Amino acid sequence: MYQQDWILREIELMGAAVRQILTKILNKRPDQALDLADEAVGEIMGSDPSLVYALSPEGVLTMLSAGGTVDEFRARALGETLFARAEALDAMSRADEAALDRSRSRALLSAVLETARDEDVKRIREVLGWLDKE
Repeated sequence: MYQQDWILREIELMGAAVRQILTKILNKRPDQALDLADEAVGEIMGSDPSLVYALSPEGVLTMLSAGGTVDEFRARALGETLFARAEALDAMSRADEAALDRSRSRALLSAVLETARDEDVKRIREVLGWLDKE
């Protein structure tokens, strides 16, 4: 029970981080949004976020699949954060980097969609829908 409560709290925190990133973009502060996204990526991965940005979408997925199975919590959190980071990069006219973050996000979220809990499927599909509109 304690572990489940901790996981739910972590999901809430990551959702709050993504909302803060998107709010900064709406407030015409994409530079601050990018800083928040980088901080969140570092927190999710427990490492320097530049490592994630140096990897292909498949490489990031492999990194989160140590032991043979995808770490669903981190893959989902990272996928949503990379989506928000891509929005910040677009607002800063950095389209190539944004496209790569969208590809990473799509790979991560697609990988966890089939095994996600029912309550998470709707949100994952929603973000994937936004990615498909880009």
